[in-house]
Formats: sequence, structure tokens, C-alpha cells
Amino acid sequence: MIGTSIWLWLSAIVMVIVAILHSTGGANSVLGPILANGNPHPDMDIAPTLLRYLWHSLSAFMVLSAAAVVWPDTPRGLIAAIGLFWIALGVADILTSKFAHPGWIPMGIAGLLAIIGAYR
Repeated sequence: MIGTSIWLWLSAIVMVIVAILHSTGGANSVLGPILANGNPHPDMDIAPTLLRYLWHSLSAFMVLSAAAVVWPDTPRGLIAAIGLFWIALGVADILTSKFAHPGWIPMGIAGLLAIIGAYR
């Protein structure tokens, strides 16, 4: 178990910034246009509400992962796993958007900082 280093705090800050941008800007620029055309799944009345819920739940999990990274005595392996997961999210973003979505940059940075912090 380790204490909280500056690397972990930087990682957490980037994670929270990504979560805020995802929940605000992403919801407006992605969900807004999708839902402006009506229910994307007409035979499922709950679809618009469910999409919003899931969108913001992902942002909440980003904040939760930031908290886990800086929580005192979080096991090094868990921090490294969270870092690897953020890097994997960045890679998935590259593969699905073909570099059109810039989210891979802060996701990769957050993950790399977490891994560095886990072992420093």
C-alpha cells in the first residue's frame, strides 16, 4: 500500500476534468442531437431517460476512479489497473473514432499518470 503522490493527484485531476467535460459538453454535443430527433428507440419509452442516465453514470464512475486513485492506502495494483483501464479507454476511443474524438489524449494522460504514481 502506498501514500498519495503528486502523480496520483495529477491523474485524479485529469480524470475529474474529463468527467466534467463528458457530462456537460459531451451530453450537449452528442446526446442533445441524438435526442432532438425524438426517441432513438421508439418501442422503448424509457430510452431517452436511460441514455441520459447511462451517460452521466459513466461520468460519475470517472470521478469514482479519481477518488480511488488518491484514496490513502489504495493498493498499488488497483491504481495500476485503473490506469490501464483509462489507457484502454483512450485506445478504444482512437479505434472507434479514428482520431476524430480528442478524448483519447486526456484519458491516456490520466492513465499514464496513475501508473507512474502507483510505482513512485
